[in-house]
Amino acid sequence: MAGRIKIVFLSFIFLLSVLGLRSFYLQVIGDNEIISRASSRFNYTVELSTHRGTILDRNEHPLAVSLDVSSIAANPRLIKNPYYEALRISKVLGVDNKLLASRLKSEKYFVWLKRHVTPEEVEQLKALNINGIGFYKESKRFYPERDAMANLLGFVGMEGSGLEGLELFYNNMLRGISRHVIAQRDGLGRTIYARGVSPETACEGYNLRLTIDRRMQYIAYAGLVDAINKHNANSGFVIITDPTTGAIYAMASYPSFDPNKGAYKNLFGHKNKAVVDTFEPGSVMKPFFVSWGLDNNLFRSSDSVFCENGKLSFHHVTIHDHEKYGWLTVSNVVKYSSNIGMVKLTSNIGPHSLYECMRTFGFGSPTGLDFSGEVRGIVRNPEKWTEVDTANVSFGQGFNVTGVQLISAFNAMVNGGLLVKPHLIDSILDAKGRVIHSYKPSIVRRVISPEASQQIVDIMKTVVESGGTGTAASMDAYKVFGKTGTAQKIDPITGTYSHGAYLTTFIGGVMDANDKPVMTVLVCIDEPYPFYYASQVACPLFKDISSKCTNVMNVVPLIKLAQKV
Repeated sequence: MAGRIKIVFLSFIFLLSVLGLRSFYLQVIGDNEIISRASSRFNYTVELSTHRGTILDRNEHPLAVSLDVSSIAANPRLIKNPYYEALRISKVLGVDNKLLASRLKSEKYFVWLKRHVTPEEVEQLKALNINGIGFYKESKRFYPERDAMANLLGFVGMEGSGLEGLELFYNNMLRGISRHVIAQRDGLGRTIYARGVSPETACEGYNLRLTIDRRMQYIAYAGLVDAINKHNANSGFVIITDPTTGAIYAMASYPSFDPNKGAYKNLFGHKNKAVVDTFEPGSVMKPFFVSWGLDNNLFRSSDSVFCENGKLSFHHVTIHDHEKYGWLTVSNVVKYSSNIGMVKLTSNIGPHSLYECMRTFGFGSPTGLDFSGEVRGIVRNPEKWTEVDTANVSFGQGFNVTGVQLISAFNAMVNGGLLVKPHLIDSILDAKGRVIHSYKPSIVRRVISPEASQQIVDIMKTVVESGGTGTAASMDAYKVFGKTGTAQKIDPITGTYSHGAYLTTFIGGVMDANDKPVMTVLVCIDEPYPFYYASQVACPLFKDISSKCTNVMNVVPLIKLAQKV
C-alpha cells in the first residue's frame, strides 16, 4: 500500500513539473509565438487593388484613370442559411447562386462575392440587411479611348497589376503602395473592427505622360478600321512618329478590344501588331539599299540599269516587274519600284554589304522601345545566302522585320542619317504633377551621311509624283515622300510565296514649308481583297491620316500664288 502511494505521489510531482515547465515556456520563452498564433486567429488582412497613377497623352488628356468603386465580400461563418442568402444575393449581383452558395458555405472568415460593383448593386444589397456582408472601396481602371488604344495601353487585373502593354511595362511606377483592410474577429468569428492603412502608408503611383497624341491616335485607328473593313482585310497597324526625336505620336492596331468590358474575349485582338508581329517588308526596303549604295559611292542617282522589259531569268528563277521597263535611272528604279532594277543595282553591293546595311539600320535587333514583347525580327547570316537569296533581299524578301523597326530605320534614312531610339514616354510625374524624369531623344548611331539622306528623300518625292507607284498618297497642300510595298506572303501549307495573300504597305513622310520632315507614317494592311496593291489600299489611307494629322500638328501648308489668266 505504501508503495502505491509513493508511486502516485511521484507521478503527481512529475505532472506538476511538466505543467510548470510548459507554463514557464509559454509565458517566458515562447510568449511571442503565442501572441502570433492568437493574432493570426483573430486578425486578418485583406489586400485591395491599389490606386494606380494616371496615364496621360502628350497634352495631359487622361488615357487611363483609376476610379473608386465598391466591392462586396462576406464572412461565411456569420451566414446562417447559405443557400437562401445565395439566392437573394444572386438576384442583385447577377452571380450564379450555386457559386455564391459554395463560397458562403466556406470555413473561411473572408470571401469575395463580387468586385467592382455598381452603386445600384451596393444599395440593393444593403437593403437586404444580411448579417456578415461587407462593403469595401477599391480602384478600378477606366480607359476613355476604349479600343482605340487598348493594344498600346494594355489593361490591369482585378488586383491592380498591369497585365499587358504600357500598364505592364511601367507597372512598378504606376502601381504605388498596396492598400489593405485590417479586420479583427471575436471568438464567434464576428468582425468587430476594420480599418484601412494610414494615409502616410498608402500612396498613389507615379503618372505617365506619353508622347502619344490622343487626337492623332483616334485618327489613325478610325482610318485603319475603315480601310480594313472597306478592303476585307484581316488586320493592320499604323505608326506615326517624329522622325527627328523618335517620339511616337500614334500606334494603332486592329483588331482590338475594349478594356472597360473585360479582357481575353478575343486573344487576337490583344496583340500590338506594330511591335510583336514580324513580316517580309517587300518593296519598302528598296530605298534603304539605294541610300546605302549612294552613301558608299557604289552608284549615282543618275546612273542607269536595263530592266529587261519586265522579265529576268536569274539562276533558274524568273524575276518579274509589274510593268515592262527598259532603261531606268537609279531614281526611277525606286519611283517605279522595279525588282529587276534592284537586283542589278545590289549586285554592286554584294550580300555582306547588304547584310551590314540592314544591321546598321537596326533590322534584326530590338529597337529598345519601352513596350513589353518587342521581337527582333529575322535577318539571316549572309554566309548562307545563295545568289537568288541576295536577289530576293534586294526587293524585301527573305527576312522579317517589325513595324517599329521599319519606321525607326526609315526615320534614320530621312532625318539626316541618325538612328534614334523610338519612345512612348515623354515624362514621369508624381501625384502632384511634378516632373520626376523626362525622356530625351537618344541617338543610337549614324547610318548614312546627311547628303545621302537628302538624296534619298528627293528620290522618294518622285514616288508620289505623276507616274510613281504612290501618287495616291500625294497631297496638294504639303510635300510628301515615301515608298510603296506590296509583299507576297508565305503560304503556310506549301511554304512558297502565295499568289493570293499580300501585305500592303506605304511608309512616308510629310514636310513643312522649309522642306524638313515633320511627321512620318507607316501604314500596313494584311491581306486586303480583292484589291491589294499599295497604290489602291495603303496610299489612300496614308493620305487620309496624314492630311488630318497635319491639322492637329499645325503644320504650315504650302502657299500657292494665284496666276493671272
